[in-house]
Amino acid sequence: MEKIRILVVDDHPMMRGGILSLLNRQGDMEVVGEADSGHEAIELIGQLAPDLVVMDINLNGVIDVRSTEEIKERWPNVHVVAFSMHNEVQVIRRMLKAGAAAYLTKSAPHDELIMAIRSVMRGGIYYDSEVMGVMADSVANGYEEISPDMNLSAREREVLYFVSKEFTNQEMADRMDISLRTVETHKRNLVKKLRVKNVVGLVRYAMDNGPLLER
Repeated sequence: MEKIRILVVDDHPMMRGGILSLLNRQGDMEVVGEADSGHEAIELIGQLAPDLVVMDINLNGVIDVRSTEEIKERWPNVHVVAFSMHNEVQVIRRMLKAGAAAYLTKSAPHDELIMAIRSVMRGGIYYDSEVMGVMADSVANGYEEISPDMNLSAREREVLYFVSKEFTNQEMADRMDISLRTVETHKRNLVKKLRVKNVVGLVRYAMDNGPLLER
C-alpha cells in the first residue's frame, strides 16, 4: 500500500515535532518534509511532491493565506489541511476560498487530524466541531463576509493596513510617498467600499481585520 506523502508546515518546533510523530505512527502515512514558513513549504513541494500539506496559518506572526493560494495554483492536486489556533470566521472562510479542503483548530483531538487527512485523500472535506460551530454561528447571525481583498486596490489595502497600525495621515503619506490629500481620498473610498459609516468605522474595521492584511 502506498503511503500518503505529507509535508508539515508549522513555525513552532515542538508543535511540528508532535505532528510529525503522530503522523509517522500511522501505517498509511509518511512525513516526507517539514517547513517553518510558506516560502520554504513551496520550495519543498517542488522538490518532494507530497500528496498533502498540513498547513499552519499563523507563520512567524503573520496570517498566511497566500501560500495556500499559491500551492493550489501551482499544484492543484496537492491537498491542503489547515491546522491553526485561529477560529475567526473570516480566517476560516479565506482559507477555504484559497483551496484548503479541511480546517481544524489546534484544540481538536489528535485523531481528528488523522481523520481529516484520510477524508481529504478520499476526495472529501473535513471541519472539526469548533469550526463547524463558528460557521453555523456566522450563518445564524446573518454574517456577511467583507474580505479585505474585495474590490480594493493595492494602495487601498496598504492604507487599510496602516490604519490598523494606527498611523496618522501624515505618517501614511510619508511612508507611501503620496500627498495628504491622496491619503484622505483613499480613506473616503475605503469607507464606501467597506460599507462603514465614517472614518471611525473604518478604523474599527481596520483594527479588527488588520492581521488578515499581513500576508
